[in-house]
Amino acid sequence: MKNIEERKFTQILNIINTLNEATEHFSVLIRKKEFSQSIFIFSSIVEGFEVIKKIVLNDAELNTSNNIEKIESTILLVAKTLEKGNLLKVSEIIQFTLMPQFKTLKSCLLTNQHSEQAQKNIKIGVYLSETNPRSGYPEARINALVNQSVQQGTKLYFFSSADVNFEKEEITADTFNNQAWEKETVSFPDVIHNIGITSRTQQSRVERKLRKLLPFTSFGLGNKFSLPKKLVESGRYAELLVPFKVINDEFIVDEFLKDNKKVVFKPLLGRQGENIYFIEKKNNRFILLEHKKKQLLTQEEFNLWKRNVILKKKYSYLIQPYVECRTKNGEPYDIRAHVQKDGEGKWTLTKIYPRIGNEKSILSNISRGGRTEDINTFFEHEYGRDGKRYEENIKKLAMDLTFHLDKLHGLALDELGLDIAIDNTGRFWLHEVNVGPQTTYHEEERAINTIAYAKYIAENGIYLTNEFQKRNKVKGQFDAMHTTIFHANLDDRYRIGMLVDQNEINDLTVACAYVAKFEDVHFYYFTPKDIDYDEMRIRGYFYENKQWVPKIVEYPDVIYDRLRLRGIKGYKTIYEELEGIPFTNEFFGNSISKLEVYDKLSSTNLLEDAIIPYQRVDRVKDIFHYIQHYGRIILKPEVGSFASGVHYIEKKNALDYFVALGEKETHYNEVTLGQYLRELIKKGPFIVQEYIETRTIDGQPFDIRVHMMKDGNGEWSFVNIYPRIGIHNAVISSTGNGGYIGEILGFLKRNFKKVDAVELKEKIEKISLEICTLLGNVYDINNSELGLDIAINRENSEPYIIEVNVNKPGIIYYEFEVAKHAIPYAIYLAKSSEMRRSHFER
Repeated sequence: MKNIEERKFTQILNIINTLNEATEHFSVLIRKKEFSQSIFIFSSIVEGFEVIKKIVLNDAELNTSNNIEKIESTILLVAKTLEKGNLLKVSEIIQFTLMPQFKTLKSCLLTNQHSEQAQKNIKIGVYLSETNPRSGYPEARINALVNQSVQQGTKLYFFSSADVNFEKEEITADTFNNQAWEKETVSFPDVIHNIGITSRTQQSRVERKLRKLLPFTSFGLGNKFSLPKKLVESGRYAELLVPFKVINDEFIVDEFLKDNKKVVFKPLLGRQGENIYFIEKKNNRFILLEHKKKQLLTQEEFNLWKRNVILKKKYSYLIQPYVECRTKNGEPYDIRAHVQKDGEGKWTLTKIYPRIGNEKSILSNISRGGRTEDINTFFEHEYGRDGKRYEENIKKLAMDLTFHLDKLHGLALDELGLDIAIDNTGRFWLHEVNVGPQTTYHEEERAINTIAYAKYIAENGIYLTNEFQKRNKVKGQFDAMHTTIFHANLDDRYRIGMLVDQNEINDLTVACAYVAKFEDVHFYYFTPKDIDYDEMRIRGYFYENKQWVPKIVEYPDVIYDRLRLRGIKGYKTIYEELEGIPFTNEFFGNSISKLEVYDKLSSTNLLEDAIIPYQRVDRVKDIFHYIQHYGRIILKPEVGSFASGVHYIEKKNALDYFVALGEKETHYNEVTLGQYLRELIKKGPFIVQEYIETRTIDGQPFDIRVHMMKDGNGEWSFVNIYPRIGIHNAVISSTGNGGYIGEILGFLKRNFKKVDAVELKEKIEKISLEICTLLGNVYDINNSELGLDIAINRENSEPYIIEVNVNKPGIIYYEFEVAKHAIPYAIYLAKSSEMRRSHFER
């Protein structure tokens, strides 16, 4: 880890480089007399300078206070001159005073630091999160990058997230040595050239952590809606955009087609011309064209296509008028301008060329079968004597637009592919802007700038960012940068974080704190609101002197998940953020399909006889068939809590059906029951089962709850087995309405005198262990806790499986027993993870 002085130096250099670029843009805006935008960027320059001023003046060793005073005087002079509206004088001050002063300050700082970074052989990491980038980049591009790295005196290391060791600050990467690829373990690179550019929310935790430690070359632009929105808000170049609407309803499409007979549907997250559709309306028919594939649709067929493709997921497509841009030969085309920042951080036009598609297609993409030509020859052929003028104009537009886009994205862009079209009136249109564009036919030219810019970033210690690297602050979310609580001073013992809902900070949380202390590990709880995603810090609550004390902590070694909402809408971000940390529970959702569980359990010989007859029902007549066969049935949702929506139905006689739903009891005849059931099964799939009479000798309904958890050896263990006895007149057992729980062995001895209570208990335990083992094999994910509900038939004293609860079984009165399993199992996971890392490092 870099020391504090190095971090401070890097931060200052980062800001100064940004100020230099911002000041250059400021100068351009002043010359163009764009006063309002000039004021905006000047304010940014002042804010950046104030940050540098605070750092520099508090560090006597930097010895730059004289430079700071001069810059401060110049900025004050600029402000006064701006107030007078003398833009010519402002331009003169910027060019001949302010910009040289910033460069002098940077030079002074580099001299103080002996410019060590600039003198050493630069290590460039080529990074892709999911897999080694040698699999993600074309071979020609990799070869070009390797060749250029040799020529420019750098070294390339290809690695993924799995190759990063933060504790040792090392990566295990592929590198090219002596005409062969080798695997090397080296210290962190000086800069990372990242491929597969993603937004902040899509980045893995490893990538976000790397971005805090190392400079990256590339940043995202957002989706196809983000860029047009920015251009419109900026007030410049919006006229280049083809009008569009984002689709979230059929009405938008229908209204758009009233004004435009030819339209294009584009996916917001699409690339390389994939999933783009062209629609032309002719009377009551629609011509659908996807690349070269053409279909003729009726109104009904078109409506069905809209729902199944465009509206399958709302806000995933946009619609815009089709702009006709074709060559003299009727071929679709556009102009791709590939721009990059070079070894001085300046934008350069790497290559500009036409992309020409097949005349039967609407697309010009080379990846979709198109071709390219020399730009001079193309314009000369298409526009004759005006060709040179068109070529010059489009090159100028490409560079001007690039400067503008870079400014809108915090000066953090490094490479763009601009797709510009020219319609039959000679008007320019901006079809699309891509980061990381395809460069099949000019990999060498691209590699020159890619390596040079990475060197520039590394040598100058530039840590760029833009708004797509930042997460919008949610009200009430923990902000580690603006808090008065202290950092926890923790040693190297395992850290267990308990993820809970705010309403679940209870006796179990306290019990876990005590058990963790006994096991000699650190323990804290946190809620979803206690995570600072940007700083990767948690507001953890530690149990001290019988009080919960908040402290700032890093992410834990293992997470005891009592929230259990993985896969549930609204909680996706939390689990993605903490990806890579071992969880005690990795089950998706808070329930599983009862049908799937019953099918799996009934497939084994041991459990086959313990399954109550069941059937998934979609039709009312299937339910009546079960009623006729068994007389009494249970009807319950295929997915969901057993306590809600569970119906007991009994046929009393030909005219009377008794239905109990919780405490609600109703009598129906066959017709009214059929109507009720039809409405019920519209809400979702249900399962019908035979009702097993499960009552005590006193006539009270009951079931046996078996609570299973994994222990410190990673093995299934019994936390508790107990009967849950309901009130006398209830149909189904429940402890929530006056029922109670008891001790298992005594209960079995009293109520089942004809059988050996110990043997019956052992049979229940054997069934429970078999269920845990089977479900673990079936779902192939880590799950450490199950609640099993067992019925015992009054007639034959045999146990039957009622329910399998994968969520959060109730733990009334035995929280310490749960904690004595949860904490040792969390330690087991932490040790297992540590062993896997050690094996990988070897």
